[in-house]
Amino acid sequence: MSSISGTSSGTENGSKYWEKTITDVNNIDETLKNARDLGYTRLNYSRLSAVGKLSKFDKTDIYKTQVQSNGKLAITLRNSSGDDENVLDLSKYDKALEELRKQTDPEGYAKEQEEKKKAEAEKNPLELTAPGMQMQVYTIKNGREVLVADSTAEKDSKEYENMSKILTGEYKATKGEYYVKVSRTDETDKNEEIPYALQITMGKTYKHDYAAIEQPSSDTKNKKESIVPTVSDSTGVLSSANAMQIQAARYQSTAQMLSVGYLNMANVTSGSKGANAVTLFSTLI
Repeated sequence: MSSISGTSSGTENGSKYWEKTITDVNNIDETLKNARDLGYTRLNYSRLSAVGKLSKFDKTDIYKTQVQSNGKLAITLRNSSGDDENVLDLSKYDKALEELRKQTDPEGYAKEQEEKKKAEAEKNPLELTAPGMQMQVYTIKNGREVLVADSTAEKDSKEYENMSKILTGEYKATKGEYYVKVSRTDETDKNEEIPYALQITMGKTYKHDYAAIEQPSSDTKNKKESIVPTVSDSTGVLSSANAMQIQAARYQSTAQMLSVGYLNMANVTSGSKGANAVTLFSTLI
């Protein structure tokens, strides 16, 4: 599902840059088993990036990485609607005003900070960097999919707490496979296109910078959503959606044959050929 298309070259911090294209899969094929592989995540070694787009025909994207080190894992998600990029950096000016406010009105400043903290606590963890989007992180334990972090979970849940730590680079991860699922929130217009960038790091530095550029799925190209899975998993087991559709097709076929059988039997019986009718009906079913 992916192919090396790019190059490697030196960057400002001395790391090497690598680029590849990855082909998106149709919505019905979006599972952890079919997640696009971004590569290895290792402490102070690699930075992984994925550039993609959600659209009417691409509701969800799932990526995976093999974490090879124990340590603090950071995952960031940004889209073109985020307000974290300032055209003019006024941080020094704001800091000076904050210090002045703290000295001249300590009580007012304390109340202001408390209200600010409360307002931030009410916000979705992705609201500032990727409004209109949500993110879940999974891992595999004992052969089962386990939800590690969820930006839509209840605020007092472990999954929500883990997501906050992941977004700030404070989540203590252990070695293993991790999967990142990104999608739009329920409130976001399903027809709206949302370009986004996902980034995964461990540690403060990196030697290799890997970027994966998503190419559209066949659904996006054809502007038509598939209803039957086109990608089989390595186990050879039918997906539940595929199995249900095959079963439904069988029921429909059986119903059609029964209908034809009854009609033919009725026609033959009306002609006083009951024995032949039974034979015909038995053949049809």
